[in-house]
Amino acid sequence: MKIFGLFLKIPRQVVFLTIAIAVALPLIIPLGMPVNIMPQSKKLFDAIDDLNENSEAVLISCDFDPQSMPELYPMLVAMLNHCFSKKIKVILLALWPQGTGMVEMAIDDLASKYNIKSGEEYAFLGYKFGVAAVLLGMGENIKDVFPVDYYGTPIDSLTIMHDLRNYKDLSYVISLSAGDPGYRAWLLYAQARYGAKLGVGVTAVSAADVYPYVETGQVIGLLSGMKGASEYETMVSRAGYSTGDLKATQGMDAQSLGHLIIMIFIILGNTGYFFARRKK
Repeated sequence: MKIFGLFLKIPRQVVFLTIAIAVALPLIIPLGMPVNIMPQSKKLFDAIDDLNENSEAVLISCDFDPQSMPELYPMLVAMLNHCFSKKIKVILLALWPQGTGMVEMAIDDLASKYNIKSGEEYAFLGYKFGVAAVLLGMGENIKDVFPVDYYGTPIDSLTIMHDLRNYKDLSYVISLSAGDPGYRAWLLYAQARYGAKLGVGVTAVSAADVYPYVETGQVIGLLSGMKGASEYETMVSRAGYSTGDLKATQGMDAQSLGHLIIMIFIILGNTGYFFARRKK
């Protein structure tokens, strides 16, 4: 009975230190916890995996900023690893001005790994103000909306853009979205108006709003928060396309282990309280 009473006397410093170690450890030493792949994540992976180097390009829109980076940036890196490994051409842009920095960071990380060149394996169109006008204009002619790319190079001089006119010339449009403007704008203007095939990656708190569109087929697949990013990383790794660091997977290990430790302390505290009350 006395041992249960000790559960009520665990110093809070011990609690905080244990949780800190549990969260930090997987970020230093990957634990490799099992990752359960959700159907909506598998749909998005399979859609891109069915493409090849002769397929039309995939457009990825980075509609997020550094605040949402832990959840959405690993999705961007995993998708680029997937596409570049299969030699699928990629068009990148951003509906948020901060999104351009996210794209540059990802390209800088992967450029040497895949020996990719702007204008050939990928094109970065950058950011342009006016969401509705931009997305509707791209439905008619992308070159009219973006006459030059992010680096100031005329679009007509980019090999990847020669046969690309509008959404019909893209395999898929993927919006990695932290809010508005984001997937809703792509859904309204690109998918509903022009029939673009839309995939979505969102922060975990927004995932519930996207599920109805997945069920109706308006969205081909969905990645939900860090969990969705870890699932895509895992599928890319299992398929042998990339052996890089699985940042989202490590993050999920840290989150899961941290939650487990918290649950253990809650159980110990309640057990100690129950026996102390029973003794009285």
